[in-house]
Amino acid sequence: MRRKLKRKYKRVIILAPTFTFIIVIAILFLTKDKPPTEEIKIAREKLSAAKAANAHQYSKNLYKSATASYDSAMYYWGLENKKFYLFRKYDKVQAFAQKSAKFASSALGQADSNSKSLKRELEEKIRKIQRKIDIFQANFDKIPQIDETRKQYNKGKILFGEGKLAFEKANYIVAEQKIDNASRLIEKSYNHANSILVNYFENYPKWQRWVNNTLDQSRNNSSYCIIVDKFARECFLYFKGTLKEKYEIDLGKNWIGTKNHQGDYTTPEGIYKIVDKKNSGRTQYYKAMLINYPNDEDKARFAQNKKNGTIPSRKRIGDLIEIHGHGGKGADWTQGCIALANEDIDKIYARVSTGTTVTIVGSLRPLSEIMKLP
Repeated sequence: MRRKLKRKYKRVIILAPTFTFIIVIAILFLTKDKPPTEEIKIAREKLSAAKAANAHQYSKNLYKSATASYDSAMYYWGLENKKFYLFRKYDKVQAFAQKSAKFASSALGQADSNSKSLKRELEEKIRKIQRKIDIFQANFDKIPQIDETRKQYNKGKILFGEGKLAFEKANYIVAEQKIDNASRLIEKSYNHANSILVNYFENYPKWQRWVNNTLDQSRNNSSYCIIVDKFARECFLYFKGTLKEKYEIDLGKNWIGTKNHQGDYTTPEGIYKIVDKKNSGRTQYYKAMLINYPNDEDKARFAQNKKNGTIPSRKRIGDLIEIHGHGGKGADWTQGCIALANEDIDKIYARVSTGTTVTIVGSLRPLSEIMKLP
C-alpha cells in the first residue's frame, strides 16, 4: 500500500510542472496582443474614400501623411509577423493605423473644401476668358494680325475648350492647368489686338470731322453721298444728309489703317469723289465706280513717308480703287477696293453719279462704344 501511494505521489510531482507550463502558455495565449485588423481595415477604407474624393490632388500633404502612416503600420505588422507568436507586439501597428485613419479623414474633409473652392475659382476664370473670347471674336477676330498672334489665340481657344470639358467632368486640377495656359495665350493675343485697335482709333476725331463735313455738304447741296464704315463692314447711302440705304461690304484683306502704297491690300481712308462709273462691259466686277484715289492728301503722305523711309523707294502709290460688285463673300479679299453684292451695287449705281462724294473712315462709332459689345 505504501509503495502504491509513493508511486502515485511521484507521478503527481512529475506532472505538476507540466500542468503549470500549460496553464502559463494558456494565459500567454489568452492575454497576447492580437493584430489590430479592425484599425487597419478602418484606415484602409478611409484612405480609399479620400482617394476617391481626389484628396491626393486637393489635400496632398494630409493624404501623403495618411498614406505614410498606413505604410508604416503595414511595415511594423510585417516585422512583428516574423517573430515568434508569443513575442509579437502590435502597439506601433495600431498607433500608425489610427494615425492613418485620422489623417485620411482630415484629407477627405479638406479635399471636399478645396475642390469646391477651386470649382468656384474656375467658374470665375471661365467667365472672364469667355468674355474676352466674345470680345475678340466680335471686334478683334477680323482685324489683320501677324500669324504668330493668330496661332497663339487659336491654341488658347483649343486649350480653353479642353479645360471646360475637364471642368464639366469635375476634373478640376486638369481644368485649372489647361484654363490657366489658355488664359495666358488668349490674354497675350487679346492685348496685342487691343493695342492695334487703340492705336487705330486715335484717328476717330478726324473720321468724325470727315463724316460731318460730308453730311453737311449733302444737306446743303441736296445731293447723294456715300459713307463707308470699314470696321462695321457697312456702306451707307445718304441723300440730303438723310440715310437712305445700308449695304454690307468686303474690303482689302489688310484693311486696317489707311492705304500707303500699291500692293499693301489696304482700303484707303479719306474724302474722295466718284470719277467714273463702269458697267459690266468695262469692269471684271459686274459694275464698278472708280474713286479718285490717290487724292492730294494721299500723295502728300506718300511723299513724306518715302522721304522719312517708312515706304521703300521702289514702291508706287497705286490707283484704281473702286466700289464694285462680286462682293457679299463675308470676307476681306480685295486688293483695296470696296466690294458689294451685285444686287446692292445695282441699287447704289443707279442713284449716284460722277462727282458724288465717297467718305471712307475706320469707324462711325468710338472704340469705347464698340468695346461694350457683345
